[in-house]
Amino acid sequence: MRRAVLGASVLLALLAACADPPRPFARPSLTVRMGPDDLRFTLAGPDLPAGERAEVSLFGPAGETVTRAGTQAGQVTLRVPSVRAGAVPFEVRVGPHRFEGQVRREPGEPVSPLTLKVGGRAVRVTQPRPPALVLHPTDRHGNVTRRPVTVRMERPDGVTLRRTVPVKHLTAWVFLPPGRVTGLMSVTAVTGGAAGESGEVDLLPGPLSRARPEEAAGRWSEVRDRLGNRVVENEAAVLTAVEDSWNVQVPFTPVAGAATPAVTLPGARVEAEEVPFAER
Repeated sequence: MRRAVLGASVLLALLAACADPPRPFARPSLTVRMGPDDLRFTLAGPDLPAGERAEVSLFGPAGETVTRAGTQAGQVTLRVPSVRAGAVPFEVRVGPHRFEGQVRREPGEPVSPLTLKVGGRAVRVTQPRPPALVLHPTDRHGNVTRRPVTVRMERPDGVTLRRTVPVKHLTAWVFLPPGRVTGLMSVTAVTGGAAGESGEVDLLPGPLSRARPEEAAGRWSEVRDRLGNRVVENEAAVLTAVEDSWNVQVPFTPVAGAATPAVTLPGARVEAEEVPFAER
């Protein structure tokens, strides 16, 4: 029994020694084509044998992806799913041959709906920095497109503003000047054939800046911000005065543009609670 096993082993070794080694073949050509949702790598050559393993590796931010297929005599095409825009390095191997390179996909057309991100959905018209619109227009695969974006604003005073902004660093953004009048400002954006829902910014009055005393009535009227807009209801404010060498402060709550403090202070002045009147 042992001799039979030994004889079989020797026979297999002799057969392996007599078998033809893999025949080398000439380097095939490589063609790379870009499909709507994939990359197509075609190896072709009259000397390309059937049954060889062909392999494509793509190198992206998420790592390496590998696709394999067996060759047919003379040609093989490997289809690799790929929709990411930008440069993608690749490596193709078949038999002893190796190809390296990169392919670049441009973003497609922007698609609706565009998502508008407005920083500051409610802002004071007197604040120094206006709200900003930030937008990432994307194609159907989520790639940020490069088409410029047209932004349209309609302010509550009827003024309409338009501006075309480029897409830089995967973002289109612009400050939205609020003007001087309170109310609701609407913002829209379009790029290519894509549009989005209207964004809104509530333009609020600034802090209380001035008021007119009516000493006979014991109240204050024309309670407004520095642009002349009536302040919001229940704006936090105080009356300040000096009485018998004491600094006195009395809460002051305007309603409908007027207020009647609980205490009458001769020579008092009005101050917004968050920023003193003298700093405006």
